[in-house]
Amino acid sequence: MKFRNNSGYFVALFSIILFTFSITGIIQASIVDEESVEALYLFDEGEGDVATDSSQNGRDGTIMGAQYAEGVFGTALMYDGVDDNLLISGYMGVGGKEPRTTVFWFKASSTRDHSWVKWGPNTGGAKYYIRGHVSGQQCFLRIEVNGGQNYGQADVCDGDWHHCAVVFPDGADSVQDHDLYVDGVLQENTGGDREMDTGVNVEVNAGARLTGHSFLHGLLDELAIFSAALDAEQINAIMDTGLYGTVSVDPQDKLTTSWGKIKRY
Repeated sequence: MKFRNNSGYFVALFSIILFTFSITGIIQASIVDEESVEALYLFDEGEGDVATDSSQNGRDGTIMGAQYAEGVFGTALMYDGVDDNLLISGYMGVGGKEPRTTVFWFKASSTRDHSWVKWGPNTGGAKYYIRGHVSGQQCFLRIEVNGGQNYGQADVCDGDWHHCAVVFPDGADSVQDHDLYVDGVLQENTGGDREMDTGVNVEVNAGARLTGHSFLHGLLDELAIFSAALDAEQINAIMDTGLYGTVSVDPQDKLTTSWGKIKRY
């Protein structure tokens, strides 16, 4: 192929690169079934008090006080640790013993028992609460129900970005059955067991403290809840590529996303 000038060459080369990114993205999109996506927030609006749900369910969240800041992919929400929250009105989370996965990126501004994501009533076995487990100057990823808990060993309060995933497998029935991943690494289970039966009468929120604990203090990015137990390959793909690179989306949206990644890198 011949070009009259370098400009034409670079236009053609860029078109090939863009097409490759688009096709690659669409292939990667099949890694996670879109039917399992309960809610998905990229936090890339950059302004306003509405966090758009990028799933098919339209569960937009209300941002209460948190501000936008630079994230892992695009922008993220920055929480002041005092009273900021993200409320998903009308959505009660995944209930009972149904399989589920919650993923998010987090960068701590302090060491505390950060309230990341929770739903369900604060009663025996019915609460579903993802928060920080504090040990000295460190904090670990923790999932708890009222009366039982499960936490890992990797410090996520060191001021760096960390990818967190909490997986409740199909057929499981207690809090110790969870698989916890930090930066794609499966954690060793620690804590006391308790059978769980998650209630679905309290709305999902991300950031607000539960009684006796602390508001989230730091940055939150790429939050999603799935009604399926994702495996290590899927979790690592989400961590490496981002939610838009692994969850099925409209092809036009995928093209726009690929363009954004080219500009970023």
